Amino acid sequence: MTKRQIILPLLHALRVVIDFGVVYVSFYFGYQIYFLDKPRIWAVYNPELSPKLYFIPSPEYHYLTIAMGLGVLVVLVYAFMRLYEDDTSILHVKEYRRVVIGFIVAVVIFLAGYYWWIAYVPGTRKLFSRRIFAYACTLSVLGIMMGRALFNQIQYALHRRGIGARRVLIYGAGGVGRAVAKRLAEFPAFGLSPVGFIDDEPARTNTQVTYDPARRRSLPVLGTGEQLQRHVIQQQADEVLIALPNATADQMFRIVNDCLAGGIRFQFVPNVFELAFQRTITRDLVGIPVIGLRETSRRVVYLALKRLMDVVLSALALIIMAPFIGVIALAIRLDSKGPVFFVHTRIGMNGVPFRMYKFRTMYAHVGKYERTPLESTDPRITRLGRWLRRTSLDELPQLVNVLKGDMSLVGPRPEMPFIVEQYNDLHRERLKVKPGITGLWQLSADRRLAIHENIDYDLYYIHEQSLLLDIVILVQTIFLAFRGI
Repeated sequence: MTKRQIILPLLHALRVVIDFGVVYVSFYFGYQIYFLDKPRIWAVYNPELSPKLYFIPSPEYHYLTIAMGLGVLVVLVYAFMRLYEDDTSILHVKEYRRVVIGFIVAVVIFLAGYYWWIAYVPGTRKLFSRRIFAYACTLSVLGIMMGRALFNQIQYALHRRGIGARRVLIYGAGGVGRAVAKRLAEFPAFGLSPVGFIDDEPARTNTQVTYDPARRRSLPVLGTGEQLQRHVIQQQADEVLIALPNATADQMFRIVNDCLAGGIRFQFVPNVFELAFQRTITRDLVGIPVIGLRETSRRVVYLALKRLMDVVLSALALIIMAPFIGVIALAIRLDSKGPVFFVHTRIGMNGVPFRMYKFRTMYAHVGKYERTPLESTDPRITRLGRWLRRTSLDELPQLVNVLKGDMSLVGPRPEMPFIVEQYNDLHRERLKVKPGITGLWQLSADRRLAIHENIDYDLYYIHEQSLLLDIVILVQTIFLAFRGI
């Protein structure tokens, strides 16, 4: 039995325990919140809490039997929805959405069963406090999501060390194979750990192929496909990812037959990957898988809610942080000569230029449109500017851009005009939405590279955008800022 076969069941069991425990504890806190502002003896005799209408436990901890019933039901619904299997969506947005939906389903089933019980079973005419139940459910959803976020971080750390992750061989050391290796290394949520390349070009055998130059990551080319089974056994690989966009039909037929004969699990990276993989969607056409391109989302309700969130959060942030913003402005004045704010022309949605505001982090003599510093040791950056850039506090003035409607809190970063002039058709997809203060690119490991060189993240966001994805990105950005990353 492998380490993965031992660890995975333990991790899934831990998820079950966390979900049930959160629901159980949430009912305790829901009860405490309800009686936070009133004496309990007074509340019991209040007409609003008549025993004929509400169940006020005596002793008070007896209400946890309700928590136990709902907790078990939540676990069963989550198991049915396969929420105890590894989620591979970026930032786990799909997982969080299904957590909320599953909890609502569990609550509906629980209430339906409970009201049926008190209606048809003699001697059970009492109801529990709906307010306590509402408090407990709210705390449960928030707690389950926080618990899963913490659990995912622990699982990331284990996957980075190869614990619990599936060991993967990548068949093809070309551009597509390197891109796949890079993506798997960036997102441990996939639970796939690349251990080497297989390539049919003999000259590449026993060489190191760099798949992430910025972080100096590389993998060895173990050999050609003729020794596929031997390499799978030697590397204890669980899976083979076939990344050969230009392979012939005969070559693919041979590879598939080798995998089937050796009982090797395999997956294909389609040949549209290099063209527009960020925009592809797979459908089932009566048993035939077809791949097409999807259009940019134009959901009116989402856009309205996104704008409302932008206005409310940016206004609150400016009001709450006004004293802190004043302190930063004074510190910039004292640190070096020049203006407090750096005003730059950037290109927004639909190619419309606007004036973007930032705190000045470089010396005043530096030209506005020189290349952006990629390292904190760049001599053009001031002493205070290094700290502002590391914590992303130099972006605070862009909250004004958000209020004006030039930008959003979440979206692709706005680029300078001369860079946008060099955009190809794929890059121009970025201009279909409002630029943002933060986004997927800021949460990635590729921030050392230019924005337009990381089009993958922006295109993924554009075609998967949702209010929940925006919230998850905002929360993770705040944590990264506090950690100084």
